[in-house]
Amino acid sequence: MSLPGQQIDVSSWLELVSELHSRKIVQHRPYEADHLRSPYVFRGMDVATWNLATSLERLSKTGTTRSKVVEQALVRSFRKYASAGEFDQRSEWYVLAVAQHNGLPTRCLDWTASPLVAAHFACGDEKYKNDSGAIWCLHAGILRDINQQSNPMATKLHGIAWVYDTRLLETDFKDLTAFDGASSDGELMLLWEPPSLDQRIANQSGILSITNTETSSHTAFLQKHCGNYPDLLLRIVLSAKMKSEARDMLDQNNITERSLFPGLPGLCSWLKRYYGSAW
Repeated sequence: MSLPGQQIDVSSWLELVSELHSRKIVQHRPYEADHLRSPYVFRGMDVATWNLATSLERLSKTGTTRSKVVEQALVRSFRKYASAGEFDQRSEWYVLAVAQHNGLPTRCLDWTASPLVAAHFACGDEKYKNDSGAIWCLHAGILRDINQQSNPMATKLHGIAWVYDTRLLETDFKDLTAFDGASSDGELMLLWEPPSLDQRIANQSGILSITNTETSSHTAFLQKHCGNYPDLLLRIVLSAKMKSEARDMLDQNNITERSLFPGLPGLCSWLKRYYGSAW
C-alpha cells in the first residue's frame, strides 16, 4: 500500500522549520482570540517508508479473531498484574492510556501537539541515520468532521474541542466494547488526549489516536479519505543527510531525551549522544 497524504521533502533545518511553521500548518485563528495556532497533530518516525502500524498490528498477524483475543488478554492481564488497587474504579480508557504509555502493545498510536517534538522522533535513533525520516501532520479538525459524517456516535466534539479527552471519550463510548460496537455505524479514527500520568506525557504534549476495531489500519483509514480531503494529511520527509544538522538544532532548542524522557535513563541517553561524535 502506498503511503497516504501529500509529501513535502526537506533537506535542511531551515527548510524543515519553514515547513513546520508555514501558514498551512500554523494558521491564523481570528475566532480564537486572533492567535496563530495549528489544527495539526504530529508524529515523527525514523524511517519515511514506514506506515502507521500500531504495536498491536505488529504483534499479531493472524487475523481479526486472533487480534481480538490478544488485545483482550493484554488489557486483562495488565490490570491483573499491576500493583494492587492501581486501576480500581478506573475506566478502560484510562487503563489503555497507561498501558500504551508503558509499552504494552495496543491499537493506539502516539502523536504530539508539538512539531519539534515530532522532529525529535524523526531523527532520534542513530541506527537509522542513513534513512530519510518523516513527520506526519494530521489535521485534527478535518478528521473530526470526517468522523462526525461517518458515524453519528462521534458527536461530542462539535463546538467543544479538536480532540477528545478521557471524560468526553467516556460519554460517547463507555469502553472498547462500546467503541467497537459503533463500527456497524461507520469506521472511526479518533484523536484522544491522555491524562498527564507523568511529566513525560506533559513534556511531549502527547496525543493518542485509536480506531474502532482492533485490526483497523490507520494507514488505510487515512488513505481512504485523503483523496476527498487533501489537507487531511501531510508527510514532511527529512533527507538522511540533514538528520545530523536537525539533531544538533533540536539540542540547541532543548528538544532532547533529557527533556522529553525525564529521569536518569533519558538523561544518560542524551549525554551519551551529546558527547559522542556527530552523525
